Amino acid sequence: MLAQQSPCPSGFGSVIRRLSIQNEVAAISEVSRWIAESGRALGFSHTLTFHVDLAASEAIANTICYGYPDGSRGEIELCLEVVNGQAMLEIEDSGIPFNPLEAHTPPTARSLEEAQIGGLGIRLIRRSMPMCNYEWRNGHNVLILGSPLKGFEETLTLAETETG
Repeated sequence: MLAQQSPCPSGFGSVIRRLSIQNEVAAISEVSRWIAESGRALGFSHTLTFHVDLAASEAIANTICYGYPDGSRGEIELCLEVVNGQAMLEIEDSGIPFNPLEAHTPPTARSLEEAQIGGLGIRLIRRSMPMCNYEWRNGHNVLILGSPLKGFEETLTLAETETG
């Protein structure tokens, strides 16, 4: 694992924070520590930091579990920066192509008996971060998550209403 400051490949804006991890479940806790430290350094609210961590942890867990089905080793790159009052997190991996934003999410179950397995993590990501985009860039999956630094809670409430 390597944490450093350098430009994000998206070219969104300022030089902020990057982290490289191997596709191992144990690395998720290091990502959480890195997000907490970066959030403090970038002036994120505790709520915003929590939601960035929640979305990142879920996206990375999915990548580790499903993006490398043959058990191959791979690197996952994270970049966190602030651009025009927006917190932007970019997660890039070399796993199999997969756009989580096009994946089916099951309807919200009214009871435990109706609940379906799968798809809930993607819903969690969408509800945690108001802006979610995906790109297939240079043979890599790139998930871009964003949220305003100010008014995050209000934006989150609107996102929850829209995604039902």
